Amino acid sequence: MKENTKKKLRSLWRAVSNPHLLISVGLAWFITNGWSYCFFGFGMYFGIKWMYRIGAFWMGMLWLPGTPEKLVTFIIAIWLLERLFPDDTRTLAKIKKKRREVHEATKLEFEKIRAKFSKKKRRNDAAEEVRPEDTASAEPSEPEQKDSEQDT
Repeated sequence: MKENTKKKLRSLWRAVSNPHLLISVGLAWFITNGWSYCFFGFGMYFGIKWMYRIGAFWMGMLWLPGTPEKLVTFIIAIWLLERLFPDDTRTLAKIKKKRREVHEATKLEFEKIRAKFSKKKRRNDAAEEVRPEDTASAEPSEPEQKDSEQDT
């Protein structure tokens, strides 16, 4: 158990401390967030209200729960890594492997949820098909009697 954990931590550390990945994450962070800190600082220093307000607004948005900023940052970082450092095959191979694992896990979970809902639907459909109260009231005796009385 300890060896497996150590192996995973070592692999994670190698991936995170990779200089190419760090450069890509830094650039992606500046694209998604860093500009707002610059706007905020320059706006305050030079007294440019619109720049200060936009920077403060975006910085405030980053702290709201459910902001997809980190997800977007890492998507941009991976894209930059692929474009800037195409020779870093080890890191790119790990990213592709992890992407495949996540895709397969998501696909399996989706299939489980889909199967669960289809079972519920089949049970509901089967219960609606056989109802004893519907079969008892299905005797259309009155319209047939009217037709037979008119014929005589």
